[in-house]
Amino acid sequence: MTQHNRLRRRTLLTGAAAVAATGWLGARALADAAPAEGTDCHGGLFTAVRQPDQAASPASVRFRVAGAWSDPVQVHRTAHGRDDRPGKLSEIIPVPAGADRLDVISETALVPSVFAPVTAQPFRTAVSTSYAWGFPAVTRSGWGADESLMTWGEPEYAPAQVITVHHTQIPTGREYDDYRDAVTGVYRFHALPDPDGQGWGDLGYHLMIDPNGVIYSARHTGADDSPIFKPGADLRPGAEIITAGHVRGANSGNIGICLIGDFTSTLPSKPALHSLDTVLTRLCSALALNPFAPTNYTNPTTGLTTTIPTVAGHRDWQSVCGETTCPGDFLHTILPLLTALSQLG
Repeated sequence: MTQHNRLRRRTLLTGAAAVAATGWLGARALADAAPAEGTDCHGGLFTAVRQPDQAASPASVRFRVAGAWSDPVQVHRTAHGRDDRPGKLSEIIPVPAGADRLDVISETALVPSVFAPVTAQPFRTAVSTSYAWGFPAVTRSGWGADESLMTWGEPEYAPAQVITVHHTQIPTGREYDDYRDAVTGVYRFHALPDPDGQGWGDLGYHLMIDPNGVIYSARHTGADDSPIFKPGADLRPGAEIITAGHVRGANSGNIGICLIGDFTSTLPSKPALHSLDTVLTRLCSALALNPFAPTNYTNPTTGLTTTIPTVAGHRDWQSVCGETTCPGDFLHTILPLLTALSQLG
């Protein structure tokens, strides 16, 4: 018996499944188990696999590039997402340049989706911008959020305790003529139901920042001109923020800021870093958050407690949310410098 037979390896095939015509990130929904030829992933940005059973052996995927199959890449359960609604799909796995087939190796049949960019025409008019907290943030109406996709449910609010920095990894932003398309793509991936997205009903971050340094309102707070905080709130210590979905298990009181790009081996652009510094400075100062001192974080909903950097990278939460490399090695390394600048104001 071969090693593959001992693993009871199964593969899945899309056939001619098309990218969703209305998608900003279009998902190719995959069908039944099929032979080892694998799944069509030509033109895909990344794949995500239906969440594996925690009791099952880890799944892995491999890609065919120029006729040769790559080494297997392990699939990880998503470390992002809502506290009350686990994501239906795994952490994203980049599709290598030139890959045309995807093969899933698992003891249980997992159905992956392949996501590819489908862009709208570039925006050419002025957009709505909020200045509520001392920095400009393009509102949801400004970047064109389709609010019919916002199905999160009843909003919850909690006093701000910590800030967590992320990167998108994919999309990097280079896939689009207008970075607002990248924001919309992440929105669709987070909000849409399985197999087109994670099924969270909204963006998981509070703010996003593009390579030009433009800041975007992300998670819907209930008021278009008031990102992050409960409508009517004042920016002061103890101000309540909308609960989002960016660190699974530790979202209440946790502000999520995501930079568009992959910062595993490169730094964010200077404009993006400047905007991140501006946001951290304003929020830490007004909320009386000390970026140098760790915070004894408590999730007021679940009672979870942990000690965490007040300005953390997503990977600092791995003991709570699970394995992740976010926000990339380079961005994570320079976070102490950014927090130093934020304390200087």
